[in-house]
Amino acid sequence: MSFIEEFYFGNIDPQLRNVKENASFKQDMDSLCKIENSLRERLTGEDRELFIEYVNLWGIICGDLELCSYKEGFRHGAKFACDVFN
Repeated sequence: MSFIEEFYFGNIDPQLRNVKENASFKQDMDSLCKIENSLRERLTGEDRELFIEYVNLWGIICGDLELCSYKEGFRHGAKFACDVFN
């Protein structure tokens, strides 16, 4: 099966990230989660709500940046393909 066919039939997941084997990434994520949980426990009232809003908005921004990078990757791939045929 070709790459396009594999992609069409869902055998390729463009969102898949192989970070499970990246020990440094896992350690950083664990640390980030511990800090976030600690802050959520320590903060109260308005400060806690503000922090939760900050975390949620940061997640949205990161998602938007990932989408931009994903699209840009396809643009670069198309430019490579065009160069091959020129």
